[in-house]
Amino acid sequence: MSRSWWSLLRRQALILLGAAWAGWLAGHPLGALLLATLGCLAWQMWKLRQLERWLREGRDGGSVPFSGLVWADIGAHVARLRRQSRKRKRKLSRLLKQFQQATAALPDAAVVLSEDDRMLWCNGAAHTLLGLSPNRDIGLPITHLMRHPGFVAFLTQRRQRDSVEFPAPVDDDVLLSARVVPYGKKQRLLLAADITRVRQLEQMRRDFVANVSHELRTPLTVISGYLETLLDSESPALAAWRQPLSGMQQQSRRMLHIVEDLLMLARLETQRERPPRKPVPVPVLLTDIAGDAIALSGEQGHRIEVDADPALWLLGCEKELRSAFSNLAFNAVRHTPAGGRIQIRWFADTSGLHLVVEDNGEGIASQHLPRLTERFYRVNRDRSRGSGGTGLGLSIVKHVLHNHGGQLRITSELGVGSVFTCDFPGELRVEPAIVTPACHGPAARC
Repeated sequence: MSRSWWSLLRRQALILLGAAWAGWLAGHPLGALLLATLGCLAWQMWKLRQLERWLREGRDGGSVPFSGLVWADIGAHVARLRRQSRKRKRKLSRLLKQFQQATAALPDAAVVLSEDDRMLWCNGAAHTLLGLSPNRDIGLPITHLMRHPGFVAFLTQRRQRDSVEFPAPVDDDVLLSARVVPYGKKQRLLLAADITRVRQLEQMRRDFVANVSHELRTPLTVISGYLETLLDSESPALAAWRQPLSGMQQQSRRMLHIVEDLLMLARLETQRERPPRKPVPVPVLLTDIAGDAIALSGEQGHRIEVDADPALWLLGCEKELRSAFSNLAFNAVRHTPAGGRIQIRWFADTSGLHLVVEDNGEGIASQHLPRLTERFYRVNRDRSRGSGGTGLGLSIVKHVLHNHGGQLRITSELGVGSVFTCDFPGELRVEPAIVTPACHGPAARC
């Protein structure tokens, strides 16, 4: 207890004792004591009234406008808390102003949403890109202000997706990429960026690759045909040229394979309307691919095993699936030493449908795994060229799986082998009984 409290208690005690003594002399000690108590209470109530009025009026000043042993200390404490509060408010005001200036300078739109997706705040870029007004739209549901179906589905489903792309509400020629992240307490931050230029550059790159690949295919086919004719000739004049002609033919075939893979990637990327999906006999498809893989292995003598549920068929595009599955099988042959084992499994479980291609080859270091699906990325460039790989196979696999709502998982360990797993959603499973004969075969359109 502070000294002011002890002083107040001593003063009150002396007042009460003095009143009791004076009352005893007058013959009314209890009455005098009661009057003294009421006087002390009235004094404290008056001081409390002063403190309450001072707090209500909120006057700023260096000193407390009333005195008293305890009340002066209370006023001093309150004044100190007020000064500290004003300092914190000024600091928060500066931070808020800096935050608003920083967000206003951002080229990307930023919108703060409440728990029920109502707009609480937005920066200047949100007005330019999204057509939102901080004065007009505050408190309104964001889905009433931005009605694109793709954006509404992305926001309402609350899936853990990276982003969604949709045309800008103010200009259909502007393409936006939006993402939502948790922000504050039960709030979310909507960020939208203009990716029009990026998508235009990507389209230019795809068009360039597709056009160049298409133009190269015809001359390469002609060159390969003439080289094959020369190698088949029995003319003695060509005997000394057989080895260089054979090397030229090998490289021209490799270039043709690259061109074909580039054209396949271009089709997968630019195809806006997906062909109708049909039941695909995956077990039969895997048996055919295993036969091709054995032919590719040749004298290396790889042991290729297929374990596929014959009643497990997939709803999809057979041509694309054949390309993806064969790329995985042929990669396993190319990167597994002679006599190695390659196992292809096709099965279903509670999480969906799965194709697993497992080998006991040389394995892949962990630092290479995230980049394996990039175009022309090779772990060992010299070995890949020697084995006939183009560096595009896993890119094709990734795009085919994306078109079927699946994903590719890769696990590998050096000296042990690699496992490539294709995961498909369970709703793509179909029964063999509903198959139509026109759906099979490598020449099928789908």
